[in-house]
Amino acid sequence: MRTIRGRIFTSLIIVMIFSVLTTVFLFNHLIDEMLMDQARNQLRLQMTKAIDIIEGGDLEDLSTEDLELRFRDRMFYADFFVVDASDKIVAAGEDDMVGGKIHVSMSPKDHFFTLDGQKMMYTHQRLNKGLRIIVYTPMDILKQISGRVLRVSLLSIVISFAVIFVVGLWFVWKTTRPLQQLKEAVSKFNPKHRFPGIPQGDTSEIGQLINTFSSMSERIQKQHQQQIEFLQNVSHELRTPLMSIQGYASAVKDQVVTVEHGLHVVTAESQRLIQMVDRLLQLTRMETLQEEWKLTEVDLQDMMEHVHQLIAPAAADRNIQSALNAASLEMAIPAEQIFQVAMNFMQNAVRYASHEIKLSLEEIPGGFRICVDDDGPGVPVQERDSVFDRYYTGQSGITGIGLAICKQIADRLGAGISCTESPLGGARFCFEYGQGGHHA
Repeated sequence: MRTIRGRIFTSLIIVMIFSVLTTVFLFNHLIDEMLMDQARNQLRLQMTKAIDIIEGGDLEDLSTEDLELRFRDRMFYADFFVVDASDKIVAAGEDDMVGGKIHVSMSPKDHFFTLDGQKMMYTHQRLNKGLRIIVYTPMDILKQISGRVLRVSLLSIVISFAVIFVVGLWFVWKTTRPLQQLKEAVSKFNPKHRFPGIPQGDTSEIGQLINTFSSMSERIQKQHQQQIEFLQNVSHELRTPLMSIQGYASAVKDQVVTVEHGLHVVTAESQRLIQMVDRLLQLTRMETLQEEWKLTEVDLQDMMEHVHQLIAPAAADRNIQSALNAASLEMAIPAEQIFQVAMNFMQNAVRYASHEIKLSLEEIPGGFRICVDDDGPGVPVQERDSVFDRYYTGQSGITGIGLAICKQIADRLGAGISCTESPLGGARFCFEYGQGGHHA
């Protein structure tokens, strides 16, 4: 049985058989012990009764009919015989036994003897004049009673286990049915085509597994769609500078533009291509490699001033006023990665701002917070969790790589990254770093 259902069925059958056999064995042993104890007690009671009869008269007054044995709703009669010091039978419930000889141990540990090939349970007592009385009953009687009780008990056990087995089969089918449906749904899954979806699971562990697969399939389809859009965007963005390079190269060749102007455009567009490819390689490297980022003691205020200076020309081209508010703070940090986060935030702000952007650095317990505000259209609330996705691009976005790189850096450093509403009216992007959370 290679399927889970088959294995559970097989395991259930094995457990049921083992349980039935064990229960029957133990129950039969228990019944035998109970009947044996009951038989000993009854024989002792009949022994007391026999002695009372003998002491009130003589041996001839005692008969088998006086020695009643009751087991449940059935009545039997015990038998007896009296022997002298030489083990000769002087009185017995059966007259043909009188005069014969038989040796029965008087040890308190012995409870059985054999008579005419049959096993007998007995009890004994000494009488006057060296006589002994033995009261006994055949073990066959106990076996009959034990068999009757065992048959009734077995019937109830079989019925009980049959009900349990049916319920178990139903439970196994009910449990494995969702797994079978999940298997069929997953086998049809193809991220390239519209997927009908995986059945909704319940609150059980299997139901939670089904819901997890359903969520995973949705993420895979979403990622596949984002990859297609990303490739389309990247292809478009790469095609634009390539076309510019090709066009100006042809223009220089045809002497439509000066060589100096053509080379300037080709150089600028080539640099743009290199930057885009470098960003793609960097994002891929961070997702696939776990390289160690070295900590460097730096002045974060100087770093923010450097970021502000580098972004100033781009801001001036769009008539954007930029402001810096940075506290003096020195700390050992992965400087290159933190610098890149600040630059990406500022480039993003310049791209979307209307008139103003602001870069701020403040100290927090155990670390610092970098925030960049703009007065642009902002990010809709429902999109703020998606803005850091690898392929997300806003209205003025290019490839959706910059903020995705920031998110990768934050995740690697155990830092916090967020997108909220800015006091300037646009978007605020914050990066919160604490040395206790660093594990790059």
